[in-house]
Amino acid sequence: MRLRRWIGVTGVVAGLIWPWVTGTPYMLNLATGAAIWGLFAVSYDLVIGWTGEISFGHALFFGMGVYGLGLLAVHTHWSTWILLPMATLGTGLFAMGLSFLSLRATGPYFAMVTFALAEFFHLIVQSATGFTGGTNGLAGMRFSPALTSPGVLYDVSALLALAAAFGVVRLRHHRLGLLAHAARDNPLRADLLGISSRRVKWVTLATAGALAGLAGTLYVLFQGMAFTETLNSDTSFTVLLMVIIGGVDSGWGPLAAGAGLYIVETWLNATTSHWALVLGVIYIVVVRFFPKGLAGFQRTAKLATSEQENRQWQQGGEAG
Repeated sequence: MRLRRWIGVTGVVAGLIWPWVTGTPYMLNLATGAAIWGLFAVSYDLVIGWTGEISFGHALFFGMGVYGLGLLAVHTHWSTWILLPMATLGTGLFAMGLSFLSLRATGPYFAMVTFALAEFFHLIVQSATGFTGGTNGLAGMRFSPALTSPGVLYDVSALLALAAAFGVVRLRHHRLGLLAHAARDNPLRADLLGISSRRVKWVTLATAGALAGLAGTLYVLFQGMAFTETLNSDTSFTVLLMVIIGGVDSGWGPLAAGAGLYIVETWLNATTSHWALVLGVIYIVVVRFFPKGLAGFQRTAKLATSEQENRQWQQGGEAG
């Protein structure tokens, strides 16, 4: 256990200093985008892994973080260090309100409700050209140079993504995580035991929305502009695939898959015009041969190794 901990710490430190060692702005930008998408995937892992619901509108909160910080930066002269938590908190409150409405439905109906709400707000942002810039995007934002420098933004994004994944993993065995999983696995039994499954899911979805909003605020700092594409359904489906490939309810799996797939997609986009086809084949292969995701494959391999060791121990005892 101690060896695994040291390996993990070494990997984190290496990941933080690696883009600095390369010394190229391209590598820093690539690593920053990977960290932001990893954080976004961790937020969606809360939705599926802790509530058991599939949302087709999670990009709404990502986009609200993008436009929330962008509009505040355009219309105020406050420091970005103040605006960033304001936009994140505002997205969390917005997610709390929408989740309260969405949880009146469950299963496929929940997925359809979230999809409809996301598309509704997507159309509003797209049509409000005078306020949001519409399809041309929102520009003219003033951010603190100390935060938007590539090295600092990478370190902030990577540390927040790691902290989010670590928090999700640790809270899984905390009271909130146990209540959420009980409400996910058997809502009726949870209600009979005095656990308000709907309230637990509501808190979980609001937290996931706030994390997605945080990823959105970092993304607009990274891009320097806000685009309506951050709100559309393609973004929701992309992060859904990231979580499935990484492994649902694993924390670290979606973080690694989100970061890795962003790097792969960026590289493919720069090398071939058929990048979408290649990426689709990768998705199919991973889902076909690793149905529980990369984290699930690791758990299965670890369990198989443990069972093999137990059999060897039993055979040795019988021979003795």
